[in-house]
Amino acid sequence: TGGGMSLENGLDASGRKAKGKGVYQFVDKYGANVDGYSPIYTPEEWSEGGDVYVGGTTGLLIWAVTLVGILGGGALLV
Repeated sequence: TGGGMSLENGLDASGRKAKGKGVYQFVDKYGANVDGYSPIYTPEEWSEGGDVYVGGTTGLLIWAVTLVGILGGGALLV
C-alpha cells in the first residue's frame, strides 16, 4: 500500500530493516492514514468567511513589528 519504495538490501537510511508501515499503519486502527486521525487543522478552528482578519488592528501591529524585527535582525547579520 505504500507505493513503489525499493530499499537496497531491504534496509532504510538508518540501516534498519523496513517494516513497511509508513503512514498507513493506522488505517485499520483509526479508519484512515496519519492525516485522517491527526489532521493538520480542524474545520472548527477556521472562521466561516476568510474575508476579515479577526486579529484586528492590534494583531496587525504585532505582526508588523515582528516582521520588521526579523528583517532588521537579518540585516544586522549581513
